[in-house]
Amino acid sequence: MGLARLRPTCSIVGMLTLRTSFLIAALLLGLTGCATYDPPIQGDHASERYKADLEKCRTSSTETVRLKDAATLQSWIVSPFTGPPAVRAAIRSCMVGKGYVLDKAD
Repeated sequence: MGLARLRPTCSIVGMLTLRTSFLIAALLLGLTGCATYDPPIQGDHASERYKADLEKCRTSSTETVRLKDAATLQSWIVSPFTGPPAVRAAIRSCMVGKGYVLDKAD
């Protein structure tokens, strides 16, 4: 009698929706943090060429990591934690590929 009266206040669908919303928000916050990352590169960080190259590397690196993280459910779930360091590493690699020299390890 007591068990028949109990009704769950949250449905499984509602809990999954809440969890999914949280993960998406965490992913977006994590990846937008890389938008301000400026790698330790030798040279003039204020030059227009540097700024343009950095913006291209930020955009391409963020998209590459996002697609990689979206490939599997497991990688998507951990992406809020693994995504930002992966994007920073990809930005550094991209800048080195454009001929810039790293100042020191980040």
